[in-house]
Formats: sequence, C-alpha cells, structure tokens
Amino acid sequence: MKSLLRKCVSFSNSSFTRINTVRFASSKNDAQKKEEAKNVENLKIKSNIIVEKFGAVTTLNIDRQKTRNSLDEATLKEMAEIINAFDKDAEAKVLVFNGEGGSFCSGFDLDEIEQKGYNTLIDAASRLRRRPLCDKPTIAAVTGYAVGEGFELALACDLRIIEDTAIIGCLGRRFGAPQGLYGGRRLTSLIGLSRALDLLITGRPISGTEANTMGLACKLTTTGTALGESIKLAKSLIKFPQNALIMDKLAAINSQLNPNSEESMRDEAIMNSLLGSAIEDLNQGIKKFQGGIGKHGKFYKLTEVPLKDWELEETFEEITVKLDEEKKDKKP
Repeated sequence: MKSLLRKCVSFSNSSFTRINTVRFASSKNDAQKKEEAKNVENLKIKSNIIVEKFGAVTTLNIDRQKTRNSLDEATLKEMAEIINAFDKDAEAKVLVFNGEGGSFCSGFDLDEIEQKGYNTLIDAASRLRRRPLCDKPTIAAVTGYAVGEGFELALACDLRIIEDTAIIGCLGRRFGAPQGLYGGRRLTSLIGLSRALDLLITGRPISGTEANTMGLACKLTTTGTALGESIKLAKSLIKFPQNALIMDKLAAINSQLNPNSEESMRDEAIMNSLLGSAIEDLNQGIKKFQGGIGKHGKFYKLTEVPLKDWELEETFEEITVKLDEEKKDKKP
C-alpha cells in the first residue's frame, strides 16, 4: 500500500510540475507579446492634433500644451494631412483652427530648429504657405499666445475671432527669424503698409483689443469664448450656397496676395469651374426669394433647419425694431 501511495504521490507531483511549466511558458510568451506591442506603440508618432467634426464644421485643435502649442516637424506634417483631407471632404464646409489649453500657437519649436535647422521646419510647413490656405472658408480662434509662425497661421485664415486678452505679434524678431509663411505679405494686405511695418520691424506684441482696432479681427470676444464663437460663425456660413462664396473669397484673396502668379491662374481656374454651379445656386435662390425667403435683408431661416438660439435672438431684435417703428407712426 505504501508503495502504491508513493507512486501516486510521485505521479501527482510530476503532473503538477508539468502543468506549472506550461503555465510559466505561457505567461512568458504573454509578457513578450506585451513588450513587443509596447515597442511598436513607441515607434508610432504621437498625435499632436485633435480633429473634431460638428456637421459640416471641422475643428483642427493643436495639442502641444507644454510648449504653448508650438509647431515641430511632426505636427506640421500632421496638420498638412488634415488640411488636405478637409479639402477633399465634400461634406466639410468650414475649417476652424484652435489651440488646446489656452494658447493658439507659439510658432516653430525652437528646440527642433536647433536640432534639425530652420529649413527643415519651413519645408514641413509648405502646405501653410499656400494662398489661400484652403479654398473653403477658414477661421482662426485666437486665444492666449499667437506669435511667430502662430501669428502667421492666424493671418493665413480667412477670418479671425480674437479674445481681448490674446497676445499677438512677430516675436521671432528677437531671434532673427523671418516671417517664413508669407506673414509679411498677408499682414500688409490686411491692415496696410504703415501698421504692418510697425509690427514687423519692431516685433512688439499687441493685445487682442489692439489687434481688433487694427482690423485683424472679424470679432473681438472675451477670454475662453473664441472657439465657441468661431464654431457659431462657421455654422452661420454653411447655410449659404458655397460656390459663389468660394468664388468671391478667391477673387478677393487673389487681388491682394496672388497678382500675376501661378497661384492666381489656379484660383481663376477654380472660379471658372465653380461658375456653373454658382448659377444653379442663384436660380434656386431666386425661387426662394420669390417665395418670401430672405426678403428685407433677412439672413435667418435661409434653409429648412431648426432655428438656433442666436437666430432666434436676431429675429427678436428685428421684431423689436419693427414695433418701435409702428409706435412712431402712431404718434400725432
């Protein structure tokens, strides 16, 4: 009996040992797989831009908050891919540029310029040098710091909503950095030669309030509201027929930034291609007008969509004006 028990115990121990060995090997393989997966993940480029879509409105949010959203080579290339994707997306109508964490963009990453050279970043930013930046409307939600190439990015957009506490300027003047994204030309076309030279030569920073006084902002807003106001503006633009809007935008930019150039010829070709569609939009617009839509200069309820809060406010204001006029007429 004792002999039998010893054999059973021996058999049981050997089996237990084998099972443990198998489990240990399996655990080791899992650990190796996790390590390999981690190594692969480390090889991937971390995304520095967050893209969000609100119907036909796309927001491009720079997310390098530790450096006030400075632009390194990887971020610039990622930005170019997103802008090109927006251009090709038939459903996307307006692109809003924004910076996460309270700053729009502090320009090129100086540490990366030291490592890779200025020309490397300029080459990576080639997509931002196109005039216009996009054929479709673009809006910059300017908060915090918008300096150096960050200032140039804001200038490249069609419209700018600027917070009153924003800091704007050509701060690269301190380090001998030129305006490499056509910032000088764009700034001059927006605010005139005298004011542009003041900012370009001195490099002095200005507040959002002064930027608005100079004519750089389409709207001045309070701290923390630039993105919301930009999306609100973008949503008000998508209700318009887009063909004529893009044609007029290209004509305006072409007259200032691209006279007698290859880009000018490109813009003319785009405008010609849009003309037929714009005429169709116009014919539909005439029918809407004849049906009572948009008469008396009204911009609300141009499309069959539920009214937004801001549109209701606009309606209320117009009704108030009308009532005031009726009271004046009743006076003897």
